[in-house]
Amino acid sequence: MKHIKHRDDIKYVINREIALAISNTILRLEAQYEESYQATLYGWFVVCEYEQDLTEPFTDLTFSLAEKLHAGEVEFVEKKQDWYEAYIMLNDNEGILVYVPNMIFEQYQLNAI
Repeated sequence: MKHIKHRDDIKYVINREIALAISNTILRLEAQYEESYQATLYGWFVVCEYEQDLTEPFTDLTFSLAEKLHAGEVEFVEKKQDWYEAYIMLNDNEGILVYVPNMIFEQYQLNAI
C-alpha cells in the first residue's frame, strides 16, 4: 500500500497509469486553488498494490477500505478502465482517494458489495 501525501511520493507508485492520474489530480487542485498541494487541506491518496491492502488499516487510521465499503461509509466507488477509485471522507475537508487495480478489487470481490 502506498500513501501519497506529497507530490514526491508519486514516484513510488508502481502502476504508472495510476501515478499519472494522481499527478493530474494534484495539478487540477493546484490550479483550482492557486496554491501548492497540501494533503491536510485537499486530502491524500492511497494505492492498493496487493489484495491484503484492502483489509489492512490505513497508516495512522483505525479502519481499512474493506471495512468502510462493508459499512457503506464510502462517498463513492467509481470504476475506471484499469482500476477502481473509492473516496472516503475523514473530516469536513480532508479525505482519501483510494486507487485499487481491477484485478485486486475483483479478486477480493468488493464489486459484489
